[in-house]
Amino acid sequence: MASEMEHNAMALAPGANDHCYDHTVSRRRLLTFAAATGASLAGCGRHVKRGPTEIVYWTGWSGHELDVQRKLIAQFNQTHPHIRVVMLSQFGNSGYEKVRIAFAGGATPDVMSTVWADELAAYAMRDVLRPLDAYLIASHRDITKEYMPGIAKMVTIGGKVYGLTVSSSTNFIAYNRKIFLQCGLYPDRPPETVDQLDAAAKRCTAYDANGNFIRYGFRPSDLSMWVYPFGGSWFDESTGEITANSPQNLAALQWMGSYARQYNMRQMQAFSTTFGSSSTPNGPFYVGKTAMESTGEWERAFVERYAPGLSWGWFALPFPTGGRPQSTTLDGSIFVIPAACKHPDEAWEFLNWMTSHDAVKTFCWSIKNVPPLVSVSRDPLFQSDPLFRFTIPIQQGPAAFGPPPLPTWTMLKSAISRAEDSVMLGGEDPARVLNRLQEEAVRQLRRATEELRP
Repeated sequence: MASEMEHNAMALAPGANDHCYDHTVSRRRLLTFAAATGASLAGCGRHVKRGPTEIVYWTGWSGHELDVQRKLIAQFNQTHPHIRVVMLSQFGNSGYEKVRIAFAGGATPDVMSTVWADELAAYAMRDVLRPLDAYLIASHRDITKEYMPGIAKMVTIGGKVYGLTVSSSTNFIAYNRKIFLQCGLYPDRPPETVDQLDAAAKRCTAYDANGNFIRYGFRPSDLSMWVYPFGGSWFDESTGEITANSPQNLAALQWMGSYARQYNMRQMQAFSTTFGSSSTPNGPFYVGKTAMESTGEWERAFVERYAPGLSWGWFALPFPTGGRPQSTTLDGSIFVIPAACKHPDEAWEFLNWMTSHDAVKTFCWSIKNVPPLVSVSRDPLFQSDPLFRFTIPIQQGPAAFGPPPLPTWTMLKSAISRAEDSVMLGGEDPARVLNRLQEEAVRQLRRATEELRP
């Protein structure tokens, strides 16, 4: 009687039927046929050498960051021979549109870091992501102990963990020490409060003989961020209510509007059209057209590349009386496993490794981002660096806020930007603008909640 291997190979051979086969066919011929066709021989898995499981990873990084990831993935593939990670970059607007289409159609890769923190809640609430809690428990991981508190909260939606991250960033104000000195300010005593910031901005602003800007001291932007130093928020998780027109948010927008009235924002806008790109040697901060700017720790890489001789410093977002010191928002790329993932166990093994201490340390130090893992932030490599010693405590503090866990946050954020423009460029009343924003945000959330209801 022919072996089971021969029977299965014959079943795959041209002309074979389900009940009989030619007993005269040689064993060598059968095995040659199986090898040539790549047939999987049932019942003989122990005799067949299988290759590694291939998983596809979509990344949103490019340039130097992408190169660092390539090296890390090569290291993973070498040390995990049973898995082969294939990385594809989706950098750019068309790439992120592809991500949305992939989720809508269920044709996703196995792992993605092309989900922004802004989008995490919306995707999680639409059940297109796999919760990671069971994998974390099996791997003896506890993100409430590993991650900085704000980041642990950011990746947790509805009590479940839907993503992990390998880097983070901090908001702060960068300032030109030389300009501060020229304007009679102490370079080693930067502003701490909003009043001090306003005074420094006024002293650093310069005009030509015709009253046109030569330099402005500071221009506040991004209301979605500035409400936090003022003690505000956009969503109350305890009540489930939108808080767009809270007194604290109103105070933040009124403060921003004061710059529009004092400095003629239209004229300032015209002056900004003379600026070069921030990622070139002609960036306004690098050539002295602005004395201060809102930024993050990525600024250092730009200074080293485009303005290596610049004397600059940094300070936390200023706050008013009764506000929040050391505030920052949290954002960035989140690693997720889509619900449609074909190889979830292998995807987790890769994700678990990429978010481990050593990989995070390598990635964050290479691209000079704040590490989200507490253990990495305490590493002497980061603690020996002045900028990281400044940013890490802000990230770990109680005033580090991720995006509100709203399925409508990306829409609300766009509406916030329009509201800011209405005040800063249109001269509208901040209270009226925020009341209008509140109504719009409530409508958006009600509509989304109804769509998500089973």
